[in-house]
Amino acid sequence: MTHPFHPLKGRSFVFHSRRTSGGVPLVHYLADDGTLASMPVSWTDLRGIDDFERVSSGRSLFRADDLVALRVLVDSWLDLRPDSRGDRNHK
Repeated sequence: MTHPFHPLKGRSFVFHSRRTSGGVPLVHYLADDGTLASMPVSWTDLRGIDDFERVSSGRSLFRADDLVALRVLVDSWLDLRPDSRGDRNHK
């Protein structure tokens, strides 16, 4: 598990298979209780390293494109929220 915010980060699991479900590549593995579980390939070291990760060498937790996408998402949520006066002028 390599996802930086997942509680199982750093844990190793017994690999079972790799499949796609709903367009999301998944890794199936044996959980601690012996059942078959899955997680996105992007949360594991099987995903491969892209140029950004190679150049940043782990110094950056966030990509600029991801931060811009997050800002757009948050702004869209804020646009849906009326302020205390009942209008949407929250800026």
